[in-house]
Amino acid sequence: MKCPKCKQIELKSYVINEIEVDQCPTCRGIWFDEQELPALLTHSSKDFKSLAQGKERSDLDKISGQCPVDDSDLMRVFSQPDRNVVIDRCPKCLGVWLDGGELKRLAK
Repeated sequence: MKCPKCKQIELKSYVINEIEVDQCPTCRGIWFDEQELPALLTHSSKDFKSLAQGKERSDLDKISGQCPVDDSDLMRVFSQPDRNVVIDRCPKCLGVWLDGGELKRLAK
């Protein structure tokens, strides 16, 4: 799968508490298939601390991307837990893209 923001960079898979997620090694954004993000957020933030280390970059917030699963245009929506975090969501597969640093904000 390719990063929705960096376009040509391959995402790397990580397993955290039996939940497999994909992260861009360049921008540190993270792809969650449907229900992976809510499942991950039920665990202690210590369990996914290394995954949440990305820095927030306002330039990436302005880039709309394509779903790495089905290539649909991602929709930008406010997250439920923190309306200051704008997430990218696929309307077809319901996956979620968090830019670097956004997981850390949602975990608080």
